[in-house]
Amino acid sequence: MGLFDFFKRNKKEPENTTEEIQVLEKPDFTEIDLGKLEDYYDWTLKFGNRKINLDLNFETESTNQSELNQILEFVNRIPEFDNQNRRYIKADFEQEVSMTSDYLNFYLDELDESELDGVIDLKNRKKSRNSLLMEQLKLIRVGIYPQASYLATFDYSIDIDGEPCNQLLVLNINQDGTLDYITWES
Repeated sequence: MGLFDFFKRNKKEPENTTEEIQVLEKPDFTEIDLGKLEDYYDWTLKFGNRKINLDLNFETESTNQSELNQILEFVNRIPEFDNQNRRYIKADFEQEVSMTSDYLNFYLDELDESELDGVIDLKNRKKSRNSLLMEQLKLIRVGIYPQASYLATFDYSIDIDGEPCNQLLVLNINQDGTLDYITWES
């Protein structure tokens, strides 16, 4: 093996940048009476190999088919928004002041080594524990608020013992998918 072969062999391969788009089961909006809205509708939908909760929250007594179609179009794009949200989360994590870092550090502070080992691979030395935890974030809920200043809330959590933790990393998203803000809720 020549000198240049050695450098080629040790050259870091580019990361796989393809995103897996999960398939989302479609909600049944037929129960929505446009002229007499309830303030809250909810569904549990299959999202890839998991389930997520979807809720629709109205502040008005009626809507029109156009608004409902826009909501349905947004719902159909949830898998795409989920991938985009993960980029928002990563970008926030890389900031000096970061809600995502605070959220992940909570787990590192609160979980003992055996609990943490049930969530991430503690033997992995290629990535920080925070990065490994960030990869474990799962979308568990999308709330849609047509009359709010943002359109949707995406709740992410980390599973502990197979169940989502009650600590949530929350992204509020505008209709076009742009980030309104990230926060941490419990």
